[in-house]
Amino acid sequence: MYKIGEAVVYPMHGAGIIQACELKNIDGVERNYCVLHIPLGDLKIMLCEDSMPHINMRSIMSADEICQTLAHVTSVKHGAGSDNWNQRYKDNMERIKTGLLKESASVFYELYCRERIKGLSGAEKKVMTTAKKIVLSEIMIAYNIEKNSAEEILESYLSKKATA
Repeated sequence: MYKIGEAVVYPMHGAGIIQACELKNIDGVERNYCVLHIPLGDLKIMLCEDSMPHINMRSIMSADEICQTLAHVTSVKHGAGSDNWNQRYKDNMERIKTGLLKESASVFYELYCRERIKGLSGAEKKVMTTAKKIVLSEIMIAYNIEKNSAEEILESYLSKKATA
């Protein structure tokens, strides 16, 4: 399974580091748990090792892989999606739940572009913020940088597209 110190992505929350693995007795059942620390938001999550294979958790990508993914996401023409914001919301949440950087980055980028043209509903703004947080957290850990620097990297891909 995962080791202490390993960098992973937990869908819907972002990238973090496994800080500890512990045997816990909860409701009379002993199970192994991993403690995941997500620096963006200073969040700690305790995950049962038995459920980890079913939650789309994965190791983080390298800095080069992240760059390639962001370059690809911002270079392809994305479909407009459904005209119904509620359906777009459901579709985007499903994409984020995959845990894949490409999906979270695509959701963020598509909503970012839509917001600049048409505006977003309150629910879609939250989805865009969640997707951005997930992308930023993976950049932060892969590059070992702070949030502001990660935002600059993400913004560089957005600005390249804006000038293209």
